[in-house]
Amino acid sequence: LIDWMEARGAYLLPGDHALRLDLVCKVNGLEAAEEYFLSLPDMHKSVKTYSSLLNCYAEHKPEKGLELYEKMRTMNIVPNTLVYKNLMSLYLKAGQPEKVLKTFEEMRGNGIQTDNFTYCILTESHIMVNGLESTKKFLEDLEKSIPVHWSLYTVLANNYNKVGQFDKAELALKKAEEVMDKGEMFAWHNLLSLYASSGNLSEVKRLWVSLRSELKICSNRSYLVMLSSLKKLDDFDSMQQVFQEWEFTQQSFDMRIPNVMIRAYLAKDMTDEAEALRQAAMAQGRSDPVTFYIFAESYLEKSRTDAALQVWRDAEKIVNTPNWVPRPELVKRFLKHFEEAKDVDGMESFCACLEKLECLDADARDALSRTYVAAGRTNPSYHSPDGRRPG
Repeated sequence: LIDWMEARGAYLLPGDHALRLDLVCKVNGLEAAEEYFLSLPDMHKSVKTYSSLLNCYAEHKPEKGLELYEKMRTMNIVPNTLVYKNLMSLYLKAGQPEKVLKTFEEMRGNGIQTDNFTYCILTESHIMVNGLESTKKFLEDLEKSIPVHWSLYTVLANNYNKVGQFDKAELALKKAEEVMDKGEMFAWHNLLSLYASSGNLSEVKRLWVSLRSELKICSNRSYLVMLSSLKKLDDFDSMQQVFQEWEFTQQSFDMRIPNVMIRAYLAKDMTDEAEALRQAAMAQGRSDPVTFYIFAESYLEKSRTDAALQVWRDAEKIVNTPNWVPRPELVKRFLKHFEEAKDVDGMESFCACLEKLECLDADARDALSRTYVAAGRTNPSYHSPDGRRPG
């Protein structure tokens, strides 16, 4: 949309350039975002565009982000809330939590407005510097001066889970549930995931009942979180019940949900059930690359090469995405498997699948040649459509 606006002569404001820079980073990567920033006239290099670039660095290269912030200081660019948030994220990711605490105090000293995100980063940093019990006391003191957002308690609970202190995690989650807006879907999802991580199935089921009562309509995202939580807790019967409920009540199809069930079926060697979901999704053109990877990786791990090869033959129908190519690391795993097994027939079939997908490269041809040699084949039977032999 922004490209379309600019092509038609629309004047882009600094905020538009900042948004575009962020989108360029997400779509084309950090290097493209840097190039876009450098291409901007100085008049458009405002605190908003610098903040956007700082955010890109916070995600990908914290050390470069800190260098950029020092440059901003020398240029007397006055930090705003977004700049401070990104700076705190940079320090946290760079393993310098003590500087997060100092930055927060500087932020308040300069009269810059804080928000829930800055308090979440502050809480995470406080845990790293002072420990969990000190941070619990910090939140209790904070309650006396401001309303504490539910997300701060979930930060505490998540860290209790990490060290196996599940009873204390549950107390923090109870506090989060007490103060959260019951109409906020993300809050319910966060609690479900954290209770699942603590191994508390009864609380997961209780929350699910409460969620459906409060939100009235369950979104696909809610079903996805619940199914993932039940899978983590290995409650397969409940998974099937929730999935059947989704199938009956769904307002829109979301392949991520069947994919969770497919993983669960394959983990329990219920191949027929998993394949039934795959075939149904393929018939409706709804399967996706994740579906392909789930089956291909599962069958390879279990050395079910015939089934794996059938998945590769069906790849285009499963993926249902133009110009898709499989991940190179997965291709290498399959090549290695057939080569080590000296499985010429399997290797030939696999290379035929790669050729159909237009990704049969020199590495695959070399692996095919080595497999022939290892198996004692002197006259390779595989020929590509152009008549070439491997090697």
